[in-house]
Amino acid sequence: MNEKEPGVAKSLCIAAVITGVFMLFILVVILAFSAGGSSGESLYDKDDPILELDVDTFSAAIYGSKKAHFIEFYSSWCGACIGYAPTFKKFAKQLEKWAPLVQVTVVNCADDKNMPLCREHSVSSYPSLRYFKYNSHNKDDGMKYSGDKYDINKLAHDIAGLAQADAQKQNPESWPTFLPLSDTTTLEEVFKSIGTTSYLAIVVQDSPSVIAWANLINYHGNNGVKVAYVTQNHPIATKFFSDGGVHALLFSNGNQEPLWKSSSPVDKWVDVQDKIDELIGDKIAASGPTVHPINAAPVIAAPSNPLNNQYEVQLVDLKSAMSYMLYKEIPRREEIRDEPMAVLKQWMHTLKKYAPGTTPMRRLFFRLDEWIQLQSVVTANEWITKVDEIQQALGNPLPKEITWMACAGSKPNLRGYTCGLWTLAHTITVEAYKQEKHNTAFKPVIDVLEPFRAFIFHFLSCSECAQNFTKEAEKNQLHLVTRPEDVYAWLWRVHNFVNKRLSGSLTDDPSFKKQQFPPKSLCADCYDANGDIDEAKALPFVFKYYSNIKTDSTDNLPGYKVVEYKEGKTLSAGQRHLNPKFQVHAGKVDQLEANDKVKNVLDASPQRTWKDIDGYDGLPDSGRSHYYFIFLSLIGVALIVIYCKYRKNRSKFWKTFYYKNDFKLCPWSSSPVKQNIV
Repeated sequence: MNEKEPGVAKSLCIAAVITGVFMLFILVVILAFSAGGSSGESLYDKDDPILELDVDTFSAAIYGSKKAHFIEFYSSWCGACIGYAPTFKKFAKQLEKWAPLVQVTVVNCADDKNMPLCREHSVSSYPSLRYFKYNSHNKDDGMKYSGDKYDINKLAHDIAGLAQADAQKQNPESWPTFLPLSDTTTLEEVFKSIGTTSYLAIVVQDSPSVIAWANLINYHGNNGVKVAYVTQNHPIATKFFSDGGVHALLFSNGNQEPLWKSSSPVDKWVDVQDKIDELIGDKIAASGPTVHPINAAPVIAAPSNPLNNQYEVQLVDLKSAMSYMLYKEIPRREEIRDEPMAVLKQWMHTLKKYAPGTTPMRRLFFRLDEWIQLQSVVTANEWITKVDEIQQALGNPLPKEITWMACAGSKPNLRGYTCGLWTLAHTITVEAYKQEKHNTAFKPVIDVLEPFRAFIFHFLSCSECAQNFTKEAEKNQLHLVTRPEDVYAWLWRVHNFVNKRLSGSLTDDPSFKKQQFPPKSLCADCYDANGDIDEAKALPFVFKYYSNIKTDSTDNLPGYKVVEYKEGKTLSAGQRHLNPKFQVHAGKVDQLEANDKVKNVLDASPQRTWKDIDGYDGLPDSGRSHYYFIFLSLIGVALIVIYCKYRKNRSKFWKTFYYKNDFKLCPWSSSPVKQNIV
């Protein structure tokens, strides 16, 4: 053995340990990235004076806080939220100086991890505005704002009123008093009370003094100017004004004559701010603290592929729309009862009869319909549990991961679910016509169109979108639809009206502009000489278009290639699919469900269950694979360490055994050691 072997063994041991640790580090990084996926892209960025919270930061920021929070719960895909974002940004900019007392805040409910938070706060439609008072303790302290959210001046006045009521009730130490000057207080006394502050602004307004309160909040903590207010009958007010309107004055400290007094009644609090900034803004700008909210890092979802053909009906889009509807939209409220429950029963019954997709997909809605018809109240957790139960029994026909293909937008928050929902509705109406065109008892409104309208009104989280669809239904006389063929024709017309109204809006994807369907690029013959759509030619095209459900991408139907040979030569080749029950619209599911019930009764043990062969959606969770990989990696590192220790000890033992005379088996077998005699 080489005498250097212990050093070599030690080096190998160290290298092995370092390699093992490095492998674990790489694994942790991979797991961190894989766990960080999200479906929500923020509508706001770091340049906006807005605090963005999520499920991890919400409680710490809101509950027990020494400031109030005005929160917008929004969904990044919601058309109304996209359209409202510029208004809310302008509003937040206007209230930027209010941050020490009232913080403008947002929560993106389209982010999957925020769904429990939004459900806890009963946010069933977007955008939803809530005022959380000073020192809030729980979700019940959030007050829903039902005023005009687009009138940002009125919105600011209302928030000032909420803050004033909050201050009067809780008397926060760091807040202004929100009380008017007493009628006996003179201007000289006010000057003395503000000390060395250079300027004094006085607002004249009777209760509710929202303009005065708003300016009190805005300039609270500013050492350059102080704000006070008086009622209309105060001597200071009667000295300068006599018309009984809301007015404002700006004084230099100690000077009885104002630098400025409003010549006409003031309508908006911001008018007072603008005038103060105009006159003395440069002198007081650095006097007050500037508070910049610390935003949670916006979650950016993986960009959608804009190269897909938008003019296709893809099974993957229908699956994703169904999955999002069942797992996100319906259980958005904590409890479903009364009218929403009745609407949900109608919609599930429609889906049971006319839902597109493979047999397992349609059996899913068949079983959901059977179950929901027997319920009067269902909680969100009960609903999700039932959907999961049926999904597992059928081999998970719907994916948990949402993927858009023809409905993919140029940004993650564009198109997506709304496109998928429209596509689903069109395919349902076409399928209903196929099945019922010769059925004299078929009622298009009762059986299909009204259940869809009611579902949109009660369960589409984009509240303005839902309300607008009901308006379109009334405008286009939904109640007059009677012929079977009008079940799909009516929805097609309404969709074109909606596209025309929204074309060019903020919700319009710049890469996929909203236009009339079918466009000339798809059906030139569908247009007459004047360039208008010819319904006689367009409707057959629409029917054929929504009947042709494609199964492209990763959701191809399971199949196999068959090649016939003879004497080494290829005779024929072709693609064959598996059992036709996994193809789109392969017969009715009623008899299949009835047969399954009989089989389960006759052969209850073992219970027959569906295997996951429909698109391979039910593959094992990657989390389990990660667990096994970590476990095996740790075992591998431990074995390497043990082996290195063994090699090191073995080397020491044999060197001692062979090279030390005291331990040799045959000490005479080696040459005697020469000793130097001194």
